[in-house]
Amino acid sequence: MIDTRVNAPVALAQLRTGESASVCDTSQCGDDGAMLRAMGLKPNAEVRMCRGGASCIVEVRFCDGPWCRLGLSRRIANRVMVGRASA
Repeated sequence: MIDTRVNAPVALAQLRTGESASVCDTSQCGDDGAMLRAMGLKPNAEVRMCRGGASCIVEVRFCDGPWCRLGLSRRIANRVMVGRASA
């Protein structure tokens, strides 16, 4: 039996330092969603957690472009849904 929970979407804030994922959804971000998408945090963007905590530092890359570091409040990072990369 396949465990379907392995790649189930989780909040970006739940990633561990160094863990990578792909953005699934930013619709829970409300008014901040448009700003996040403009900064590259949009569906299919690759993200990597650099530092978690009250403020999260993440690296973002979309369409094999360059990596960009962003600082996000934990409140926002809890609303960005990502799918963990398969091991």
